[in-house]
Amino acid sequence: MEINVRKARPGDFGLIGRLLNEILRQHRDGRPDLFEVGENLGKYDREHFEELLKDPGCVVFTAECDGEPAGYLICKIITERPSTVLKAIKTLYIDDLCVDKNRRGIGVGRALMAAAESYARENNFHNITLNVWEFNASARGFYESLGYTTQRREMEKTL
Repeated sequence: MEINVRKARPGDFGLIGRLLNEILRQHRDGRPDLFEVGENLGKYDREHFEELLKDPGCVVFTAECDGEPAGYLICKIITERPSTVLKAIKTLYIDDLCVDKNRRGIGVGRALMAAAESYARENNFHNITLNVWEFNASARGFYESLGYTTQRREMEKTL
């Protein structure tokens, strides 16, 4: 099976929109107190997705398996300004990653993350960061298998 990763194009929204809905369902199941209920909801609509593709502060990759759409990765470029205690660094932030549920376990996610890492190295980023919900044990395990470690924790107390 050949996995091909490339930068996304406007015509890729069909797959990405479907996967955005898939991710929302997963998050809604994990945290129904935070995520909206409804069909055809997703983090980005077609218009916002196409804006991301034009934004120099974003990089979007898609993956195909044997020519068929298989997943996507949305990255944002964050430049931290120096402060009295922190150095100025350039970070590639993984905003969203999803692999089609029928294509999981064959290396699509790894290929997308490898593309992001190559992009970050080629463009002199200091690091790659991401957020993962605590309920999402499979995603946490995936990122840990790629060498990601916890940088800091965000904690909450639900009232």
